[in-house]
Amino acid sequence: MSYRASLWSLMFLAICSTVAISQSFESMPVYKPQQQVSGMIRIRGDKHQSVMLKNWEQAFHRYQPDIIFDDHLTSTVHGIPALVFDVADLALLGREIAPLENLSFRRMFKYDPLEITIATGSYDTPYEAFALGVFVNKENPLSQLTLQQVAAIFGCCPGKNVRTWGQLGLTGEWADKQIHVFGYPAGNNIANFFELKVLQSPPSGGPTLPNGVRWNCDLKEYSNTYDNDDKPVISSDALMMQDLGNDKYAIAYSGIRERTPQVKALALSVRDGAPYIPFSLETVANRSYPLGRSVYVYLNREPGKPLDPEIAEFLRFILSRQGQESIAQQNVFLPLPAAAVDEQLKKLQ
Repeated sequence: MSYRASLWSLMFLAICSTVAISQSFESMPVYKPQQQVSGMIRIRGDKHQSVMLKNWEQAFHRYQPDIIFDDHLTSTVHGIPALVFDVADLALLGREIAPLENLSFRRMFKYDPLEITIATGSYDTPYEAFALGVFVNKENPLSQLTLQQVAAIFGCCPGKNVRTWGQLGLTGEWADKQIHVFGYPAGNNIANFFELKVLQSPPSGGPTLPNGVRWNCDLKEYSNTYDNDDKPVISSDALMMQDLGNDKYAIAYSGIRERTPQVKALALSVRDGAPYIPFSLETVANRSYPLGRSVYVYLNREPGKPLDPEIAEFLRFILSRQGQESIAQQNVFLPLPAAAVDEQLKKLQ
């Protein structure tokens, strides 16, 4: 295919994807103030959401001009502590709350923070809550796996482990070959997401492990390489994809941005009997793909108590047609589908 033909193909796919994503806006509620509010909203947390947040704030001022925003977006790790010490009203996180963060909040208030999903993560943008795929070498006959099978490959659950390709139904030369597993370092935020969504789901017919998540002890962990100024030079994804392309008996979980022609993404199913969903922009955007990620806002709301009016109005705006259309315009994170918006709005009641 020529360069010009490839360019037109990419443009066509981008237009189709934008149309597919924007069609859901019509069924979202239009923001109309339930009351005029004033005061300050203090926001702390993820710096990667700063553009999206500024767009929301500027648009919100057209409806609520007496609101003042006090933003300090340095890192996701600052969000929950700011809630605990009452220096923030909203905590922006580019991942799910960590167990220790939730524990510190519960120790202080005796209940959990309220979690609101405000957007779908990115499809393939580095550092922006990108979706994860399970990849194999292009020579591998497999095309799909359930999450339980993925857990049995990457995790350690005695009696349920999958360590050879023959255990997944492959025959011939593949039957007795060891599965080589690649992934991110255990403990980083991407690995934590994988633990939450995959490894904490027990293999079919098996129990969850009483001592928590355990990784396959043969996991080869990949990290970014950095220069002397601490700037990334080669991403862990690129290193993984390079090695996976050279090892037909390997499997990796990774973002899709660095995929090469020598590897392929597997379709995933959340359980036996459920449909297998391919890894694509469309399936990540409509949230049918099992390993798409989200970005969140957390807040301190005592159960049974109403939200402060200014907080309620701002969150209703974020979860409105105007708020979600604004996400689509910044071309990083993805807007929520209408059904997901409805689900989150119910949490505000």
